[in-house]
Amino acid sequence: MVKSKRCFKRTLIFICALFLFLFLVVFVILPVVFKYSIEIQRSIIFPTWSTEDANFSDPESYGMQGVRNFYVTVDKNDNVTLGVWQILPSKLLSNVVENKYYDYEGILANENYNILLYLHGNGGIRAVRLELYDILRKYFHVMAIDYRGYADSTKAELTEDNMVKDMVNFYKWIRGKTKARIFFWGHSLGTGISTHTISNIKAENIVPSGLVLETPFSTVPDVMERHYVLRLLSWLPWYRTTMLDPIVYNGFGFESTKYIVDVDCPIMILHAKDDTIVPYDLATKLYETAVQNRNFTTQGNVTYHLFEAKGYDHMLIYLAPELPTYIRNFVDGCVAFEKNSTANTVN
Repeated sequence: MVKSKRCFKRTLIFICALFLFLFLVVFVILPVVFKYSIEIQRSIIFPTWSTEDANFSDPESYGMQGVRNFYVTVDKNDNVTLGVWQILPSKLLSNVVENKYYDYEGILANENYNILLYLHGNGGIRAVRLELYDILRKYFHVMAIDYRGYADSTKAELTEDNMVKDMVNFYKWIRGKTKARIFFWGHSLGTGISTHTISNIKAENIVPSGLVLETPFSTVPDVMERHYVLRLLSWLPWYRTTMLDPIVYNGFGFESTKYIVDVDCPIMILHAKDDTIVPYDLATKLYETAVQNRNFTTQGNVTYHLFEAKGYDHMLIYLAPELPTYIRNFVDGCVAFEKNSTANTVN
C-alpha cells in the first residue's frame, strides 16, 4: 500500500513536471525564440523552401503558347535578377506560330495592349496559376514575376522593403519599354507588395492605371492573429511583444492599410467568404480603410467583390463565372477615370 502511494506520488510529480516543461517550451521558450530569430520569421512569411522546381525556360511544357521566359536585373548593386514570364494577349496567338517566333519585344512596345504585372502569393511561383493566366491574357499583356529568393530569381535577402524596391525598379524598367497602360494584380502576399509598390512610386509622380487585389489582407500581424495556433497564445501578456511586433519591426509587416491610402488609381478587391487562409473580414477591413481615406475624384473608385462560399477558397476565384465581366468592367472604368483626369488637368 505504501509502495502504491509512493508510485502514485512519483507519477503525479512526473506528470506535473512534464506539464510545466511543456508549458515553458510552448508558452515561454518558443515565443522568445521566435522574437529573436529573424530567420524563423523570414521562413514563415516567405516559405521559398516550399516552391517547387520548374523548367521555366520551356513554357510550352506547361501547355502555354505565346509565352517568353526572360530575366530582368532590378538591383545592380546587389546583382538581383528576377525571372519573368511574358504572356502575350490571347488575340495575338496563332496555332501556326511557335513560341520562339513571336516578336516579344515588338509586342511589348505596342501601346495598344494593356500590361498587367502579376505578383503571386508567398508560396507561389510564376509557373503555378496557369488557369488564371488564360483568363487574364484575354484582357492584358501579362508579366508574371518571381520575387528575389523565389524560383530561379536571385537568392537575395527577403524583406518587404527589398521586394518593393525590386518591383519599383521593374515597373520603371517596363515603363521604359512601352507607353501602354500598366496595371497591377496581386494575389495574397502579392497584394501587400503591389500596394506598397504603388504607394512608393507615387512619391515620384508615377501612377499605374489600376490595381487588382485578389484575396488581400490588412496586415501580416492581423493574419497571424487569426491563425489557430497563435490564438492559443493570445492570452499571454507577452504575446504581442514576442509574436506580432517583431514581424513589423524586422520588415515583414506588409501593412496594406497604411499604404492603400496612397494608391492614386482605381482598385478592385476580390475575396471569397470561404477563404481558409486569409479571412475575408481582413479584406473588408482593407476596403473600408481605402474608402474612408480616399478622394474618389482624384484617386478613383474602390470596387469590392465578395464571392459567396462556393469552394473558391484562397486560390480558385478564377472559377467564378462572373470574374471576366468584373475584369472587363474594371478595365473600362480605369480607362474612363484616366481620360476624365486628363481632361480635368487640361481644363
